[in-house]
Amino acid sequence: MEKLEKASRKWWFFVILLAAQSVLLPIVSRNFDPQNVSNMVSVTLGNAVQNNLGNLNILFQSLSLLMLVLLIVFKNKVRTLFNAYVALSYTAFAFIQNIAVTELYGFSVVTVNFAMFLFVAYVWIRELFNPKNNYDFSNFHWKYIWMIIFALFAYLCPFTSHGEMDWNLAHFFTRNTATAFCLTTPLFLTILTLNLPRVNIVTYRVTAIIGVIIGLYNMMNFFNPHTVFLGVVHVPLLTISLYSAILSYKVAIKHE
Repeated sequence: MEKLEKASRKWWFFVILLAAQSVLLPIVSRNFDPQNVSNMVSVTLGNAVQNNLGNLNILFQSLSLLMLVLLIVFKNKVRTLFNAYVALSYTAFAFIQNIAVTELYGFSVVTVNFAMFLFVAYVWIRELFNPKNNYDFSNFHWKYIWMIIFALFAYLCPFTSHGEMDWNLAHFFTRNTATAFCLTTPLFLTILTLNLPRVNIVTYRVTAIIGVIIGLYNMMNFFNPHTVFLGVVHVPLLTISLYSAILSYKVAIKHE
């Protein structure tokens, strides 16, 4: 982790991440067209497994809420369990959000997302086996209240699939926020922020940086009147990830 922590401060670390966005093209089994990357990505994401979990959403949403409650109540006593849950979640996000089988493209993979999600999963797996995160929430300050509000907004995602506002909390259990990178990452980053500086800085930083990249992509939703609500629910991902990324460097400098 020390090598990765040092690498994440280098200019070439960011160059590699940026280069990956154009180098790692989608993988499709038919009708591949390098000039139509955006449609290949859109079709794959729109038909990914995560969008078709049906009644299984109740199970995943309940499990996610249970893990959050357990962490708040028992704190470090469930550290290993929580780290394992997050590591498994990011691994699952890579597979269920970025892979699809469609009539147009056959088997398809959004390769760059797949790789970035697994990168985040990797740093959480490292945290699982060499734990540094402390979950006693000793760094709670009112200045972070906006993060809590934003994170809960994304996690609850009070919109219907058609973009209409829906604040019925019971509907949380039928949504699919717990299986979405973009809607759970703000919550995970907020939890780590509330425990600074006693967290795994590499895990914190990498999760935040990838969150910024994915968040920026989703700001494109604001340019389509039919997907503005998707842009809104991704604002927490971009803002919290950017803030956390900056904090990760500030905290590291203070403790050198």
